[in-house]
Amino acid sequence: MSRPGDRLLDAESAATAGSIIEREFRIADFARLADRLARPAGTANARLALARVDGIATGQLQVRAVAELSCQRCLGPVRRTLESQSALAFVADQASPVPEGREAVAGDPRRVDLAGLVEDELLLALPLIARHAAGEACELPKAPAQAADAAAPETRRPFAGLKELLKN
Repeated sequence: MSRPGDRLLDAESAATAGSIIEREFRIADFARLADRLARPAGTANARLALARVDGIATGQLQVRAVAELSCQRCLGPVRRTLESQSALAFVADQASPVPEGREAVAGDPRRVDLAGLVEDELLLALPLIARHAAGEACELPKAPAQAADAAAPETRRPFAGLKELLKN
């Protein structure tokens, strides 16, 4: 499991060494993801393979987690596997050149927030509308049962006696 000290990564040094970093993060620690989950439980696994391309620190990030979302049909829990992959380039600012096919991660390449990148990937992997699949049971809310012999509500007629009053 990742510790708070594991949150920051020196992408420059790791890319020079050709490192592969594998970390596990608690889903409950991702604040931006919490309101989209039925229950913030479980872990997210991340694998970041770093290398230098054209002198720039780059990485292939793979993220996988099983999350419990709220079905938008029945509001019951539904488990979904969230997976995402990104090709990244760690650059000082957005104006820096980026190798083709890579997404720029602007900031200090010696202090990359790996947990923040993992949370971003999980947010991107969320389905637009979480719901049970066709073969899964969706627990639709049940209407309150009405007694068969229940009397119909009394009909109110406020102007029923008006005709008699007008005759007088």
